[in-house]
Amino acid sequence: MLGLRAVFLEACICGTTAYSSSPLLHPEEYYSVRKSFAYHKLPHQLLNLSVLKLDGSRFEIQVPKGASIAELKEAVVEAFGQIQGEGQAKISWSLVWLHFCLGYKRWKLVDDKMYIQDFRIKDGDQLTTTRIWKIENHLRL
Repeated sequence: MLGLRAVFLEACICGTTAYSSSPLLHPEEYYSVRKSFAYHKLPHQLLNLSVLKLDGSRFEIQVPKGASIAELKEAVVEAFGQIQGEGQAKISWSLVWLHFCLGYKRWKLVDDKMYIQDFRIKDGDQLTTTRIWKIENHLRL
């Protein structure tokens, strides 16, 4: 008879949940196993990304592999703040994100709730800054 650890490991390798793959594992045992994992304690794998600005210059950022687009924007703001000189005017980032967005390949990264994994962004990739064209802006008289 397989032990609890072996059944769970087999289920993970097969890509199914331990509860659905094994009649040997009782639901209470399955949930106690799931609760025992400390996912929040796992180290975050950081991705090194470069951002190409409109003027052709670049800067580097680091974000967790599972970061959202909102977290990606925060990393850009932090990195740009380090680049910006002391005597320069403050940047209104809400205004910047209203007119510009980050881009990757053919996608505009505008939905803050999506994740960089959704776009298959990987370590070493380059993001671009892109202007957001809104129809409402062209309809004003």
